[in-house]
Amino acid sequence: MDDHDARKEALWRLTTGDGPGVIVFSGEIDFSVTPTVRERLLELVGKTGKDIELDLADLTYIDSSGLALLLELRKQLAETGRSVAIRSISPQVRKLFNLTQLSDLFGLTD
Repeated sequence: MDDHDARKEALWRLTTGDGPGVIVFSGEIDFSVTPTVRERLLELVGKTGKDIELDLADLTYIDSSGLALLLELRKQLAETGRSVAIRSISPQVRKLFNLTQLSDLFGLTD
């Protein structure tokens, strides 16, 4: 990994949360990091056989490639009888979910 890649990765984090199936996103997710985020996300999802809860409270930005990744995750989990829901979300990312009408797909209520 060169310095440029390290700086890009420093802009986002993906970790396990405080319970089974909880995945915490933080920072910024855009097209330049989405492939790496996808690898990390699938790694974390693969470690649990549970439904997934996303904590997006510390996610400050996500673009269309990041949204597409979350939709892909939802589809993959549904194929195995699992689900994904968002348990917390930052105000700026919530606006995007509302604008794109994705809120209901991820269990967000107003």
